[in-house]
Amino acid sequence: MASRTKQKEEARARRIAEERARVEAARRQRRTRMLGGVLLGAAIVVGVAIAISSSGGGSGKVPTPNSAAAKAAQARVSSLLSGIPQSGTTLGSPSAKTTVTEYGDLECAYCDAFALASNATSPAGVSGTGMLDQLISQDVRTGKVKLVFRSLETASSGSPIQNAFLHQQTAAYAAGLQNKAWYYIELFYNEQGQEDTAYVTSSYLQGLAKQIPGLNYGAWLANANNATLQAQVAHENSIGTAVDGGSPGTPTIVVQGPKGEAQPINGLPSSFSQIASEINSVS
Repeated sequence: MASRTKQKEEARARRIAEERARVEAARRQRRTRMLGGVLLGAAIVVGVAIAISSSGGGSGKVPTPNSAAAKAAQARVSSLLSGIPQSGTTLGSPSAKTTVTEYGDLECAYCDAFALASNATSPAGVSGTGMLDQLISQDVRTGKVKLVFRSLETASSGSPIQNAFLHQQTAAYAAGLQNKAWYYIELFYNEQGQEDTAYVTSSYLQGLAKQIPGLNYGAWLANANNATLQAQVAHENSIGTAVDGGSPGTPTIVVQGPKGEAQPINGLPSSFSQIASEINSVS
């Protein structure tokens, strides 16, 4: 049996290869549009350029808390989440009969694509799908579904910053102690930098916290390296790895309802209808 280290290396190699293939496909599509000289293609290119700028760009740079891009991200996230109850890392009504669990790595470009609006592009060149927005707007806000975030390390394993995964995930859970974890998660995705770069600094993590409306920053800072939360992150990571059969892929989506649990979606879903179909099958 392959060692844990070798399994992680092989899983990471597969994920990088898949991501590069997606990026190259997106590039080919853009070249086709450009060669066609169609005005719609030009509009798409402009929209992508704006989205890259607002999300931090391909250079790995990320917005500071008071920048225009950060303020735009804050406004988008506040609009998406406003009025929806939160408890820890759970978003939505506690009485919702169906639970959708996202195993995610906050540095993962696929998780970013899952979370970003459909007119945005991640720093890795992967287009936003708008799927998480749909899930929250259509199913979580209406009380049909509650959404749970759990930690699963994938992209962060390549970070030049030591223990980046543990620190960033714990920072989100520290916001969860004030029932604002999903604000932190969404802001991270909306201001995500280039994968495998050293952008996830203490300053960056603190900057995200400062953008969350109503967050007691001092209390958050006191828990940003909370040992209990770090143990929770490690425990969830082991569970997520088991769910994925030893080859972690993020996002991994698990849907559970009154009729049971659907087969996990390992990696970026093909469309929102794939998630909706699983929700309907167990509801």
